[in-house]
Amino acid sequence: MLRNISILFRFFNKNKDIKRVLDIFKHWKNTIDKIPENTTQNKKILLIRLDDIGDYLLFRNSFYAYKHSKKYADYTITLLGNSAWRDLYTHLDSNNANNTIWVNKNDYFNKPEYRLQLWETLRKEGFEIVICPSRSRPLVLDDLCMLAANAKTNIAAHNNFNIIEWNTISDNLYSQLYTETTLNHEFFYNQQFSNWCCETNLSLERPEIKTITPITKSNTILCFIGASKKSKRWPPEKWTELLHLIKKETNYTCVLAGGKDEISIAEKINASLGFNDITGKATLPQMIDYINNAAVVITHDTMAAHLAASLAIPTIIITNGDNFYRFTDYKTANIANVSTVYPNMFLKKWKRNNYLPFKNYEAVTKDIATIKPLDIYTELKKYLDVTK
Repeated sequence: MLRNISILFRFFNKNKDIKRVLDIFKHWKNTIDKIPENTTQNKKILLIRLDDIGDYLLFRNSFYAYKHSKKYADYTITLLGNSAWRDLYTHLDSNNANNTIWVNKNDYFNKPEYRLQLWETLRKEGFEIVICPSRSRPLVLDDLCMLAANAKTNIAAHNNFNIIEWNTISDNLYSQLYTETTLNHEFFYNQQFSNWCCETNLSLERPEIKTITPITKSNTILCFIGASKKSKRWPPEKWTELLHLIKKETNYTCVLAGGKDEISIAEKINASLGFNDITGKATLPQMIDYINNAAVVITHDTMAAHLAASLAIPTIIITNGDNFYRFTDYKTANIANVSTVYPNMFLKKWKRNNYLPFKNYEAVTKDIATIKPLDIYTELKKYLDVTK
């Protein structure tokens, strides 16, 4: 009953959000329309990728195609990227673009002067082509930045939001639209879009990060205890119970990890355990080394899952089922060494759908809390047997 009330409450809020976003889009677009025109410079591409760290990790192997394809070989490519993963890009992928423009999304949404300066910068560059590879493209972010660039050719995919009003407006802004709508893992979608856009034939089997740092495997289980939304977070007391079980039943040690916002949560989880805690202390490049040296990674549906999968480290994802086919269903995507544990509420619906992908599953905070520590430990033992 409470679950249904929560979903109904979301439905009413969603309708308010639809109107609010459309009003903001109209208002901000009017501002962009007043920016002076600029001369288009041939052979200049703006590649817009403003989504979060995990999205970038599942895109970065396809990024290679844009600069190195025959189609765009003589183009100058500028990446418009999310500053949240700037260090990761600099560490791994700086050869894939000629120039970069970084966007602080908090400043973009909250500071009109910052937003206008960015739009004016994009207009002055005189891009010939804008490419927006993101599968879910925010009207007031990616699309408005595309309009600010004012290019001759604008390329994107059919927008994947579950809000028809947004998608219709968004899709109509582009001169070339990728219309493939297969419900597949984000890594393979990015590959398909890149092949279509760049006329290439990438055929990659899994996300991959190539590191040159020697790997020294340890008996460490790296536990990422944070997530972007409350409905994606396993309760702290469940983590504590799991870590006590690991400490009691195995000769492995655990390390807690996460962002600065999770420091107090990590302290609560670790209060009676005394494990090493690096929460809020490691940069993204440093996190690559921590993960690379771990025996197993346990994480929510967050960037750590995709970082570990890219390093081929055994990974267990604790998730509520939201957008499962895009981000957490590695098994159906035939990407090995990644296990996913879902709540029973989600599994029942998935079973009714014959274990095929489906959109718009509505998870609530209570769902992920129903996952038992023993469920995670059972999955963990499968990897401990082969990593000791």
